[in-house]
Amino acid sequence: MTYEASLNIIVNPCCLKKEFALIDREIRNIFTEIGIDPTSDVPISEQEPKPLPDRKALDDIVFDALGLTEEERKEVYRAVAQLVWERISKAKSVQKRHRRAQTKKR
Repeated sequence: MTYEASLNIIVNPCCLKKEFALIDREIRNIFTEIGIDPTSDVPISEQEPKPLPDRKALDDIVFDALGLTEEERKEVYRAVAQLVWERISKAKSVQKRHRRAQTKKR
């Protein structure tokens, strides 16, 4: 329902301190932001996340509020990377099937 949108709390980026360079820089893809390489021979679940410093500073505020341990924070990064990678992979496979179907129709 549209009224639910008014219930969401959103941080106004103008209110963030300047040390959060995310305000003034290009946002990169999630894998670069959190320092995980989904194309590596090492599975995402075994990689050591290396988030960009400004990304980590902002994420740590949220993680601190949630009371997450260092290992839980790493697991959040890994889980996000895994979900995004699976979604991208699924989208690519659907596109390939769609192209093949279009080719067969011709």
